[in-house]
Amino acid sequence: MIVRKEARFPRKAAGASLPSVGARREPVGFRRRVAPGEAGLRLADALAKWLPATAGHPVPMARVRALVAAGAVRLNGEVVRSAGRPVRAGQLVDAALRLELLRSRATGTDRPFRLTPRAILYRDDVLVAVDKPPGLPTHATADLSRPSLVGHVAEHLRGAEAAYVAVHQRLDRDTSGVVLLATDPRANEGLARAFAGRQVEKTYLALTARPSPLPPRRQRVVVPLGAKPAETELVVREVLEGALLVEARPLTGRKHQVRAHLAHAGMPILGDPVYGDGRRAPRLMLHARRLALPHPLTGRPLVVESPLPPDFEAVLARLRGEFG
Repeated sequence: MIVRKEARFPRKAAGASLPSVGARREPVGFRRRVAPGEAGLRLADALAKWLPATAGHPVPMARVRALVAAGAVRLNGEVVRSAGRPVRAGQLVDAALRLELLRSRATGTDRPFRLTPRAILYRDDVLVAVDKPPGLPTHATADLSRPSLVGHVAEHLRGAEAAYVAVHQRLDRDTSGVVLLATDPRANEGLARAFAGRQVEKTYLALTARPSPLPPRRQRVVVPLGAKPAETELVVREVLEGALLVEARPLTGRKHQVRAHLAHAGMPILGDPVYGDGRRAPRLMLHARRLALPHPLTGRPLVVESPLPPDFEAVLARLRGEFG
């Protein structure tokens, strides 16, 4: 059965758009009317200006965008999921905030990583696919002392003929699994065409909260993220004690799409500090299991798969043991 879900304002507010997963603090109400001098600001910029007074500290723009994308902000009583939408003088902005989710993530939780041949899932003259561990940013960050997957790959290739590394796909810092990189400029055009033209099939596995009643085994979630359409197919693969093992196939490529859509469907990912409750697992339980696409030069089918990492396997085994 395919269930098509459209966006609607969640029953609970704030970080709030999500079902309860373990104990959490009570949300704090927020309400602000747009002043004449603030007319024309993007919603995200207006919230970034206002929220520090309520939170008691600066609020990162990434947290503001996640709040809007989760459907936790209203303009004149209407849910707005576009962080770039301009606000007008006199509009009423309201939300219920979980203050612990508005803090910046500390970089001290980055995990050490050394790229070994075992982590290379595929390699040819123009591509390399790497098994990204959790706790490692894909791209280099503003803090040049922090490691990144791209930096490790470039260092690994330094002694080879090709030290070129180009990124067409990214995973969040705490998401594990397949990342495909170009190691030759000849691959860029074909990769860009495949990712832009929906020729890439991405399959994720996630451990999520278990709502009551149980969701349909198969559903399609259609909820815009920002101003752009976004669509994800979800399949419940296993019912566990207090959790689900869910397969997610994003049909579009929006930031945080799988995380936001699972939360919207009532199944926030365990360990997700933005869309769920970060205390139920040691990290975000999301794994990029499989990537399938036409090879950028030959056009032949290319399929790369990543095994579940040990920390994901351990949480899954514990949940299966509890259920058994």
